[in-house]
Amino acid sequence: MSTKRAQILVAGAGIGGLTAALCLLRQGFEVNIYEQASELKEVGAGLWLSENGVRILNEMGLEKPLREATIACSERVIRHWSTGDTWWLYRAEEKEATQNIPYVLLRAHLLRILQDAVEALAPNALHLGKRCVSATNLDNGARMEFDDGSVVEGDILVGADGHNSKVREGLMGPRPANFTKAVAWRGLVPMDRLSAHQRKSRVATWVGPTAHMTIYPVKWRDVDLLTFSGQVENPNWTAESWNEQGSTEQCLEDFAGWHPDIVEMISAVESLHKWGLFTREPLPFWSKGRVTLLGDASHAMVPYLGQGVNMAVEDSAILARCLTTNSDVEAALKTYEQTRHARTAKVQQSSKEMQHVFHDPALATMDTAVPYIEKQWSPEASKARFDWIYRYDALTAPLGAPS
Repeated sequence: MSTKRAQILVAGAGIGGLTAALCLLRQGFEVNIYEQASELKEVGAGLWLSENGVRILNEMGLEKPLREATIACSERVIRHWSTGDTWWLYRAEEKEATQNIPYVLLRAHLLRILQDAVEALAPNALHLGKRCVSATNLDNGARMEFDDGSVVEGDILVGADGHNSKVREGLMGPRPANFTKAVAWRGLVPMDRLSAHQRKSRVATWVGPTAHMTIYPVKWRDVDLLTFSGQVENPNWTAESWNEQGSTEQCLEDFAGWHPDIVEMISAVESLHKWGLFTREPLPFWSKGRVTLLGDASHAMVPYLGQGVNMAVEDSAILARCLTTNSDVEAALKTYEQTRHARTAKVQQSSKEMQHVFHDPALATMDTAVPYIEKQWSPEASKARFDWIYRYDALTAPLGAPS
């Protein structure tokens, strides 16, 4: 079998699944994507693409639509939860700032860009309303069964079906999730509901003793919006769902005593959800036979470094490279796993550790907050924290070598 003509099944049409499909289609593979949702829509969540993700999507021919959908924020700041005092991590005019600027947009925009690109290459590749309930290896391929009783078989199966992955469960059984004792809020606010000084093109992370919030602008059609993601320590959450409706009153209660800008923004919210933040330990393996995992299915992580989407994009590029350069499918999938496992485990751990950087008792008062922030977000500390992530190039990284 020539892997150039392999029939690849992808479970999940989220950002990871669609990016993997696009990378593989561009290399000449036959790809079919199966998604449980009846339509792809997710207006209410923002994300940011850092340089390690942007360079891959640009290489996939998406530079123009990304440029039209994203906002390249001119500055990134840390702000104190109660006083609003501000520390700049970078400004666009500074040397090397362009390598650290996050490109911010709504998930729905990126999903649409990826879907359009996939359908331009393979108009019938996306199959909606197909909820995977089991995945198994065959002698020379893989098989998926859906909740409607239908079955598909292919040469390779890529499980990009999220943190509750059925493909992962088929490979290794249930994997327990660990609650981080933190709950996340995400909301969208129309800009015209906010004071003028809140409408800046920047990423701001507000930090406090037991909570923090990251805020940035996004676009949706002709509407300018501010999106926020706020994480609050809460030991009582039980659900892993990230799509539960939240109330403005409860969100205000979680951020009681915070700066008036935060109170104004929450009070003006148009769309508000909350979810419990869970982690899983790095998997012992990702690939078995003709089945492999990608994105949240293999390395779900908390959002404190903004790298969940970027890691899935990196996975996609490496997977396509491995399958293109090695006609032995099972060996290629193992090479993919070897290339990605150590890096994603390190990003998972680093993301988890950031909870205790963003939340610290020293942030309670300005006397202790100033030296704490100046130490934690000094140029040296920021370089050590981010450069190894952003400088990684999945298009040229050695295959098979842990990174």
